[in-house]
Amino acid sequence: MPRSLPFDYAVRNLGRRPFRTLLTALSSALVAALLVATTAFVRGLGGTFSGAASEDTAILLSTVAERDVVRSTVTAGLPELVSASVPGVKAIGGTPAISAEIHMGTNLELDDAGESIRSEPLAGFVRGVTERAFLVHESVTLLEGRPPRTGEVIVGRMVAAQLGVPEEQLALGRKLRFEGATFEIVGRFAAPGTTIEAEIWTPLAELRGLTKRDDSSVVFVRMESPARFVELELFTRRRLDLELTMIPSSTYYRELSDYFAPIRAMAWAMSALILAGALFGGANTLNAAVQDRLRELAALRAVGYSGLALVRSLAQESLVVAASGALVGLALARLFVAGSSVRIAMSAFALDVDAVAILVGFAGALFVGVIGTAPAATRVLRMPIAAALKEP
Repeated sequence: MPRSLPFDYAVRNLGRRPFRTLLTALSSALVAALLVATTAFVRGLGGTFSGAASEDTAILLSTVAERDVVRSTVTAGLPELVSASVPGVKAIGGTPAISAEIHMGTNLELDDAGESIRSEPLAGFVRGVTERAFLVHESVTLLEGRPPRTGEVIVGRMVAAQLGVPEEQLALGRKLRFEGATFEIVGRFAAPGTTIEAEIWTPLAELRGLTKRDDSSVVFVRMESPARFVELELFTRRRLDLELTMIPSSTYYRELSDYFAPIRAMAWAMSALILAGALFGGANTLNAAVQDRLRELAALRAVGYSGLALVRSLAQESLVVAASGALVGLALARLFVAGSSVRIAMSAFALDVDAVAILVGFAGALFVGVIGTAPAATRVLRMPIAAALKEP
């Protein structure tokens, strides 16, 4: 049976050059933390849009809007027309689950200590809604406060991150101004995994008056089942005068997610470049360690240890360093990445360090450690014992 070097031999070798070992571990920590952050970003960006979709909900918007809910305009009486003309609309407590809404970006001004309005405007996203919006958007849950009335708004829990301001400035009772009017914050809501969390909701009728509109942007319709979408599609084709198009919310948000696919690909590409840099750096470091210990390794071969036994020991050294560094990287990612947020356009999403992100980060660091041993392993296996023993 081939002889194997003891595990503590590999561990003791790491302490012979502590500075080199420390640098290698820091490299592994960087790789692990970067992969965790990238995974959290990619999953958060993709999940934010898919999370807003509902299989039984469709969106009615104008045909000229090219599926842009902000540019879309539909008649104000569309919910009543749909309710009276389309069978299969879901009713909750006897109320049709149909929500007419205005979606708009606007400049916001926040109050300062509850006394004066800040002068610098901030770009935010406002949605005008009725009480029926809560029947359609099931993911929305009030965390505190109540639904808004005239002169009031409720804010998503990611609005502060999207605006880049402290949470305290959007606390209940504080005020904000947009479209020439001042509103009091009376509620705070969550909608996990959706862009809705970065929005401000206010009564639809008041927003129509402020913006001098007599229409809505879109109408969300919740059907009894996705199979009833055909009824809604027939309605849009019969009422050519309304110039409507129907799109399932799952399709709309999937297309929106696909729009950001290049950004996700770029994030992975940047991670791959750093991963490659760490891989080459680790390979060079271990190769240099082999060069420094060439006579020692040749002596071990001479006394009966096989080349595979030496390669196994080198791999153990690399894995110990990589695993140690990866644990540090995961701790840093948990400390600095988890719970943080990313702003994108007039929205924002939270970074979640979940089990998948941790697995990717740890596995990536170990992969670099294992593959990085390949050049050194090749050199050990091809090492001429007699010539190596003569090395100075």
